[in-house]
Amino acid sequence: MVEENIIKSPAGNKLWIRLLCAFVILASGIAIGAGGTILLVKHRVIWISKAHMDANSLTKLIAEKYDLDSQQTGLVRELINDAFVRKNLNDEAESARREMYAQKMITDMNSILTPQQFQRWSKDFQEMRERYKKRNKR
Repeated sequence: MVEENIIKSPAGNKLWIRLLCAFVILASGIAIGAGGTILLVKHRVIWISKAHMDANSLTKLIAEKYDLDSQQTGLVRELINDAFVRKNLNDEAESARREMYAQKMITDMNSILTPQQFQRWSKDFQEMRERYKKRNKR
């Protein structure tokens, strides 16, 4: 007669270990998802809400944060106003360049497509440009 040395572990122990591992994995996933959501809100939503400040409110914020006197506040206000003017000029130049490129593209597509195709493409292209302008309007 051959004796078999088989060690049998109770099935209940394996079940509890599996359930414990599953719970740890679930809790980790929830924690990672919550952390990712907090980072998204912190870096996207809060950042976007501060992006549309005008020069005076930005100057006031800097003056309060760094405890500036009236002379320093005036100089900072001038500097920020100049920066806003330069940004607006750059935005206008970029807008003009984008418009020129769009007109060239329209002309090129008109020479490639049939009139029916061009009419449909032109309608879609203008809708896309309007969506872009709305999305980037400040």
